[in-house]
Amino acid sequence: MMPLLFLAAASADLDALGQAVAHCDRAAVNPMFAGEAARRSGFLLDAYHEQEAIVNDRLALSDQRRTLREATDIKAAERKDSEKQLDLQQAALDDRQKALNDKRMLEGIREDAMDSMRHYFLLNCPAGGGGEDRAKH
Repeated sequence: MMPLLFLAAASADLDALGQAVAHCDRAAVNPMFAGEAARRSGFLLDAYHEQEAIVNDRLALSDQRRTLREATDIKAAERKDSEKQLDLQQAALDDRQKALNDKRMLEGIREDAMDSMRHYFLLNCPAGGGGEDRAKH
């Protein structure tokens, strides 16, 4: 599950960036934009590792289910208990996948917002000036 503090921090960062862009505050905006490529790469690497782990766990779960189906010496009560445990493991995997999908969705929206603000900044803020003159007008 994605911590609420992480979501609040990401939202606050975007809000701060939006304010800095609106005021053409180059000193505040440049570090945020400069670190964006590394941050995106880090997110993609983390998402890849989590997806890889989910896939590996799904494969292991499928193997366990196949082994249980093919077992002929298991009593009905034991089979039912095993199936229940496998169903719980499947539910946990589904939850992890949903959480990862949500993170990807939020990251996509955040990237779109960053790209839009960068575009706005480049179009509307003079290259050598600070935001003081623009904020007064």
